[in-house]
Amino acid sequence: MMMMANELPDDLVTLILLWLPVVSLLRFRCVCKSWYALITHQNFARKHLLHNKNSNTHLLLKTRNKTMDDYVLSTISYEELQISLTQPLPPPFFGNGKKFGISVVGSCNGLVCLHEEHAYNTLKVVIWNPTTKETKIVPKSNLPLFAPTGYCTRIQGMGFGFDAKTNDYKIINFVSMYEHNFDDYFMKHVEEIIYQKEVYSLSTDSWRKVDGPQCFIVENPMAYTTGMGSWLAYVNEPDAFVLSFDMSNEVFLKTPPPDNVTEKSLFVLNESIAMVAVMPVDEKWREIRYDIWLLLKVGVKDSWNRLFTIGPSFAKIHQPLGFWKNDSMFSIKFDDGQLFLYDPPTKQMIDLQIRGHSNSMQLVTYMETLVSAKGGNESEE
Repeated sequence: MMMMANELPDDLVTLILLWLPVVSLLRFRCVCKSWYALITHQNFARKHLLHNKNSNTHLLLKTRNKTMDDYVLSTISYEELQISLTQPLPPPFFGNGKKFGISVVGSCNGLVCLHEEHAYNTLKVVIWNPTTKETKIVPKSNLPLFAPTGYCTRIQGMGFGFDAKTNDYKIINFVSMYEHNFDDYFMKHVEEIIYQKEVYSLSTDSWRKVDGPQCFIVENPMAYTTGMGSWLAYVNEPDAFVLSFDMSNEVFLKTPPPDNVTEKSLFVLNESIAMVAVMPVDEKWREIRYDIWLLLKVGVKDSWNRLFTIGPSFAKIHQPLGFWKNDSMFSIKFDDGQLFLYDPPTKQMIDLQIRGHSNSMQLVTYMETLVSAKGGNESEE
């Protein structure tokens, strides 16, 4: 005779449930009160996260739906590279595709941070668990309150990550303050702009200022490695460097780029920071190539290692989006929004039969978890 759930020892029930996928656990909350209490408790969520960390990886693709002209998020299986689910963004952003720019700040332990921007000011920042559908609207930043009289504020960049020391999720916000003449903004020297940094803690649901270097953050997505967010930054253009923020110790680190690289962007490859540098093959840039560099140690310039080169190409027709296993690189074709995968051993571009708006695509790694978007010790309903 099959044993009833309430006849099994609690420890054995917990061990069995840890093997189940999140979608099953969400249904099993209805089995009984004790299962509901167990599955919705964040101690179980943390155990489930650790138990499935190496076997529950997916990709999330944010793009604009060409039919509805609104933003959608597609879950792509990591092994087969096939879309398994496409869903709209959560209610605060749903239906705003024509009005605002929406970007994925980062993805960490099943939580996704989304940022809505309009007229260079933050309208909404949301932490969202796409699997459980739980959403947390982050309080507005305090930094514009500290701007001098007559100054404007502009969100330069954001980052999202996990502080393993305190078991907390944090958002780092970069804000610049400048005199009221936006036409001259990009022509100003760093010394003419006030740069402020602020950190949001999910556990306290509040923002606080942090110290950091005076520099301009280049508008590109954050590259997130374990406990560390990184961006391209500069003091004197075009001398850009990698600025990294330690989520636990809340300190910044600078890493100079490899010598003689020009246009560049940051991604994550093999748990390390990767730089994709667009290099000219001839003086007039009629042909270009992509050099792929890997940073082995943050803060050490000599630890850059060039892995491989893509090209040459007659035109810059592809935009890098990120990396897959075996150093393969995702890219999007500018003219039709087609997603490709470049395979270094064969030097072939593989058509993944996935399309979207090329100027709105973002690709991040993701894992399905029970981690609460609201923080605290227990999930709220």
